[in-house]
Amino acid sequence: MNPKIYRKQISEIGIEDMVIDVSSLQNAMQTMTQLDEYEKVLNKIKFNLHTDIRQLRVDYMKKMQEVEEKSKKKGLLGREKSVDSIVKKKRNIKKARASDIAAYEMIENLVNDYLKQIKESRVYIKNHIQKKVQ
Repeated sequence: MNPKIYRKQISEIGIEDMVIDVSSLQNAMQTMTQLDEYEKVLNKIKFNLHTDIRQLRVDYMKKMQEVEEKSKKKGLLGREKSVDSIVKKKRNIKKARASDIAAYEMIENLVNDYLKQIKESRVYIKNHIQKKVQ
């Protein structure tokens, strides 16, 4: 899946606009429930991101193997392919892999940041609830 789609999914769940409301016990509990839902969705997105990154690495590994196999074959008129062209192709593949994976890792960092904020918010809400109950 495209990183833009993940970004769109994250914006659609509405976590960016969430406000922690602890004005009453009921609001605090609703906020906790909402945080749980966000956490479930974000964990699913994170799992899918890991799957996509893994698949990207496999795809690029196959491309590197293809270049390696092609380099063993003789070129036009029975000449061997130059080492420079092989190295250049491999370097381009590595750059493309790094660029593609970086886009996914940016989304993963965003998801991790939101998950961290959810945990911190959960602690804040629990402390607030305990104070109100006592």
